[in-house]
Amino acid sequence: MLAYSLHGEVPMKDTVMVFTSKSLETMKSDGGTGSWAGKEERLKHTKWVVATRNLKSSWTQGDEPHGSAFLIGRISGVKAASAPESDRFVIQFDRYANLAIPNAWTNNRNPIAYTSLSALGIDPERLEWRDFSTSTAQSPQGTLPLEAPANVIDQARTMIAHALSIPPEAVKITVAF
Repeated sequence: MLAYSLHGEVPMKDTVMVFTSKSLETMKSDGGTGSWAGKEERLKHTKWVVATRNLKSSWTQGDEPHGSAFLIGRISGVKAASAPESDRFVIQFDRYANLAIPNAWTNNRNPIAYTSLSALGIDPERLEWRDFSTSTAQSPQGTLPLEAPANVIDQARTMIAHALSIPPEAVKITVAF
């Protein structure tokens, strides 16, 4: 879906940018980047997550320059964070690429902001993508990471909704045994 104005195309806010102290390794163990107090419905309609470095916390896990964008992920789902932060969300992604964009953070008071890849000057076609695997367990065939069935269904629902430009709630998946 594209939005247009009388003066040309208006970039859609297809990207959520987060200001984080967490490393890629922690994101993998958490199953994504979180725990964010964003609006679930808005998060579900974004396609990309861009992580920017917060060096000012007492437990920062990375050494990228403060405010720089260091990672982009293709969003595959949104899930509730674990207790005690169950009112927050984890943004899941299935692929990621490293970035090195200085001063990308907007100095927003909230650690989450909505933008577009074009506003950040990011062309996803020019990035070196890697699989974002959250599990080291292997299937019997040894090729696919094992995931909880609910996560797989949520990811499939989100991907189908994005492909059809409909809300994820409109996608119903039935599993028959």
